[in-house]
Order: sequence, then C-alpha cells, then structure tokens
Amino acid sequence: MAKPLSALRDSPDCVKLLNRAGRISFMGEQGLRTMALDSLSDVVGKAWWDFWAADQRDLIRQRFDAALAGDVQEFRLQGAMGRSDPKTWAVTLSAVPGVDGVPTSVLVVSRDIAQE
Repeated sequence: MAKPLSALRDSPDCVKLLNRAGRISFMGEQGLRTMALDSLSDVVGKAWWDFWAADQRDLIRQRFDAALAGDVQEFRLQGAMGRSDPKTWAVTLSAVPGVDGVPTSVLVVSRDIAQE
C-alpha cells in the first residue's frame, strides 16, 4: 500500500497542503507541472492565493478561511495559476484535523477541467 504522502505526491491532480496561514507546505509533482513551475522551492512557504490573479485573491482567501473553519469548499474558477496558461479549474478545499480535532492545515485539490 502506498504511503499517504506518496499518494498525494503522485496524484494526477494539482494537490497542495496549506498551513493555517494559507502558505504552501507541500505540492505534488503534477501540481508543479500543471502550474508550469520548476521545483518545490518555487512554491513552499508562499501564500497560495498569491498564485492567482489579483482580482481573484479575495475570493480564494474567503474559501480558504471557510475550509479552515471546517466547511468543505468546492468551486470552479477560470484563470492562470503560477506560470500556467489560463485554465478552468475545479477546486476542492478541506480542513485536515490534528490529533485534537482542530484543523492544522487545508488540503487543496485542483484539476484542469477545460479538457473534460
């Protein structure tokens, strides 16, 4: 059986793990390719919403805050992430609880659905 981290790393989706401040602590390989980035150092420690267009950042932050509060967020958004060409994204955000049940991070799964 695959280890959980390797399952996230090797996912066909753009998978990211954000800390409570919204900064990227992990991104899967497909995420780097989809966002046209060279390495994890391009994203780790940076705010996730900073990879979206300026006019989308408030919405992204609101969705992140709602997910951190325990509400799973699912939405579609058009635009470029990172250095990618604009795409139509299906995005899901969900809190990852710690051993005490309090969310320690947010899991973000993004998929380019323009081809579907």
